[in-house]
Amino acid sequence: MMKATIQLILSLLILFSNSVISQTGPGEIKGKVFNDLVEPEPYIEVWVDITGTKKLTTTTDDKGNFTLKPLDPGTYVVYATGFGYDTTIIKKVKVTPDHITYLNDIDISAAVVAERKTPIIIKDDPTLIRMDSDQIKVIPVRYDPVAMIESMSPEIKKGADGELYFRGSRNGAAIYYVDGVKLRSTLANLPARSYGSIQVYTGGIPAKYGDTTGGVVAIETQGYFSLWRQEKNRRDIARKKASRN
Repeated sequence: MMKATIQLILSLLILFSNSVISQTGPGEIKGKVFNDLVEPEPYIEVWVDITGTKKLTTTTDDKGNFTLKPLDPGTYVVYATGFGYDTTIIKKVKVTPDHITYLNDIDISAAVVAERKTPIIIKDDPTLIRMDSDQIKVIPVRYDPVAMIESMSPEIKKGADGELYFRGSRNGAAIYYVDGVKLRSTLANLPARSYGSIQVYTGGIPAKYGDTTGGVVAIETQGYFSLWRQEKNRRDIARKKASRN
């Protein structure tokens, strides 16, 4: 009886997780591999770990381009290697829902361990402003969601009533989402550690968020697998560094 109950609970959790994820959509990673940053390098294997036994792999085309998709929102380490080359590692690659994460050109001959710096303005959507977990952890107002979002753009102002106003919009015009679920109130009181990213649209709002004259705030929390990948990647990199010494 107990075993059946546990299985039922796990099944319901999986169904709930899938329904939430389906409302946001996967992201992807794009990049280009060079040899000495001069000649594009084809047939280079590029991959990310999905779980302990599963990874998503692709190969660069004849112009050195690659795309990794679909990827659930989260933090990844990108690996690239080919015949005659050591493995290049790019840490802290953030993937956000329905968007492309662009990497800087990769020099496969350098075999470096690098860390991607996340831009505030998204290349393929200039109306979207994003703050990831690393930025959230160090911002002084991280325990005040309203103040934190206000700090992301001069077009966002906090009113005397404590609400956010986008480009002078009326009260209640802003829309808030947490993990793809629309909130009935304003902002959820989530602990800072749970924030995976905050995405703010001040204009050019995608149709999936509905019609609004204000802005949209979409908060993604860090799921179990995202936290698991971060810890695994940290241990893998530490082990590789130790083996070289």
